[in-house]
Amino acid sequence: MKARVLVLLGASVVAATACDSSRGVVEDTSTQLSTAESTVATEPVSFSRDLTQGESRFEIRTTGSSAQRQLTIRSYRGAALTTEPVRLDINGAVRESVSGDLNGNGKPEIYIFTDASTANGGFYGYEFSERAYTPITGPGLITGPAAVGYAGKDTYTLSGNMLSRTFPVTDGTASASATAPATTPSSRTITYKLDPTGKWVMGQVMDGQP
Repeated sequence: MKARVLVLLGASVVAATACDSSRGVVEDTSTQLSTAESTVATEPVSFSRDLTQGESRFEIRTTGSSAQRQLTIRSYRGAALTTEPVRLDINGAVRESVSGDLNGNGKPEIYIFTDASTANGGFYGYEFSERAYTPITGPGLITGPAAVGYAGKDTYTLSGNMLSRTFPVTDGTASASATAPATTPSSRTITYKLDPTGKWVMGQVMDGQP
């Protein structure tokens, strides 16, 4: 009888020890996460802007001051968050953030433009619905005559319901227009429309002469 009591007591001690050990791991993990969040929170805010589109309100913030920064977008209806915040690393300092509805479907879009100088760089876009968001990719590679002399350093702007992409022309001797004289333009602007499927459709191509 005494032997059975000792066995039961030994099992209880082992079980209690295992429970204490599990709690210790959880507490340690929580402390590590808290420390990581505190570190992010202490990074300097390098860009801050609030935007409205219809009934939606957006807070756009970046932290950090190096080439790579951390972007956060929060979407609100009134005082309530509508989705989990968008969080991602971006390249370059934010030059502009704008809202719009380029595809005309009634869902607000947020566009972030940075000063990244790489080809096709500097563009971040999202479309927001009631409880979710969808990334909008940039226009991508330029093809055909419009690509002559292209080497990046894009500057994006929104005008009406169109996206404009302007870049310096650094090479080539032909204009993007077949009817224009064979001179090297100093810059080129391409306009795009966003179709209902989220695809960019190229519009006008305009050269700026030296």
